[in-house]
Amino acid sequence: MLSPWIEFRPERRDPQARVLCVPYAGGSAQVYHMLARSMPENIEVGAVQLPGRWNRRREPLLTRVSDASRSLADEITHLSRMPYVLFGYSLGGLIAFETARILAQDARQQQPQALIVAAIEAPTEKLSLPHLHTLPDAEFIKKQMARYPGGISPAVVAEPDLLEMLLPILKADMKMYETYQYLPGTPLACPIYAIAGEQDHLCPPSSMAGWEKETRGSFFSEAVAGNHFFINNTVDRMRATILRALDQ
Repeated sequence: MLSPWIEFRPERRDPQARVLCVPYAGGSAQVYHMLARSMPENIEVGAVQLPGRWNRRREPLLTRVSDASRSLADEITHLSRMPYVLFGYSLGGLIAFETARILAQDARQQQPQALIVAAIEAPTEKLSLPHLHTLPDAEFIKKQMARYPGGISPAVVAEPDLLEMLLPILKADMKMYETYQYLPGTPLACPIYAIAGEQDHLCPPSSMAGWEKETRGSFFSEAVAGNHFFINNTVDRMRATILRALDQ
């Protein structure tokens, strides 16, 4: 059954495993197209499309990680069974993490083989920064671009119509991140892979160590070249990590 929550593009004829990818704040399923096209034919990439964007633009935006995670966990229970990993980038890492925790509460559900988190500090190490999502639009844009270089394209800022579409999405996603409250719980059984950008001043490689506390399985951490938005320049490295997590 097709779901608006997860896009499988390109479609694989006979996949043997899958990776489910959750985008960063302000992002959509489309940010994973390059990664999806790079994967072997036997692995399908399911890119998560959160409400309020692209084909779901008429749906209300979510503003709580818990709501996104519960909905995604429910969608996963309806997928055909095959080995899979959860991959989350920045805000998507928190959503993927909480989704894995929800699935772990029900032994009848298929659990991920691994959780991969990128550009997101361990939840126990979450930064206490001034909230941006409550700011007026102009100030929000200015401070968002200063805090997350490369997050908002100057071309988007120069186009009022594009900016008008992006702003509500980005503010809702930032509210998700900024109001997220970590609650201690049972560590996951699956391994956790953590990826950080070497030039990421918000989430440096040193901030990933705390993820080890969230698993009873193995923990792997790696640093790649780039700032907070290293995703499009490190497809080969991320593909290698996914294949490793799937034991391919």
